[in-house]
Amino acid sequence: MFFSKKLKTNTTNNIQEKQDINKNTVDNAIRIENLNFKCEQFFGKNWKYVFFFMIFVGLIVAYELSNLSSSMQELKNTVEENNAKVVLTTTDGRAIKVTKEPLKAEYLKQFALSTYVNNFVVSRSQLTDNFSKVNFTKYSDILENVPTLQNIYQNFLDSEKKENQEIDKVAVGDFIAYIQWLMSAVARDALPEYMSVKDYSLDNYEYNQNTFKIEINIKIVAQSYILARDEYIKQNGNFKIISEGSFDLAKSTDVNPYGMRIKRIKIEPVVKNVGNK
Repeated sequence: MFFSKKLKTNTTNNIQEKQDINKNTVDNAIRIENLNFKCEQFFGKNWKYVFFFMIFVGLIVAYELSNLSSSMQELKNTVEENNAKVVLTTTDGRAIKVTKEPLKAEYLKQFALSTYVNNFVVSRSQLTDNFSKVNFTKYSDILENVPTLQNIYQNFLDSEKKENQEIDKVAVGDFIAYIQWLMSAVARDALPEYMSVKDYSLDNYEYNQNTFKIEINIKIVAQSYILARDEYIKQNGNFKIISEGSFDLAKSTDVNPYGMRIKRIKIEPVVKNVGNK
């Protein structure tokens, strides 16, 4: 009897739960249907406003996309400008942009050739500032009187210790050896008073991985004063340069755009020929 009542009670509870679930399902369906109906009613009555609102939103999105596209194009142009040019600082402190060009071995060769030919040939008149200074006690005196040699010392040699740069003692030693020869030649009256470059030839040039070896023969026309005869004589001679160096764009300047550095140099200068007639 007790089990029969309990079973009846459980059955009644199950039926009641199913009825509640069905009622909830029906209520949810009615709510969804009412919501759909209300949405349809709203859009049916207000479709014009919705339409214009969507157009307005579309215009704003298009405007923002246009601004974004313009910003991206400006950024692209800026990147291309920076990649295409390099900023250099001139000797007077101005910053200039220089367009990058492919680095060709022929450009480097011509630059090296021009540097050697135009800077190392020195006559007595140049060295002594038109014979106004005849005594030299240190090599800095020579550099003060000859701008071309000073240019080599300051811009084409690692002559000073800087950040990430040590003094190239070999290159500086070779250069000072030439300066000392000039000082000795003045003292011995062995340096022609006037010299001009007539022609030159490139006897050898080797280039490999930004390093080079070069041999140049410069044909010189000299005017030498012969004290014993108290007259000037014309003299032809060969001024020879044998050198090694490198190119490093990290060291480029407006004076030395390829970052050329002289590593070794040997010079066979023109000597006054007192026996010339």
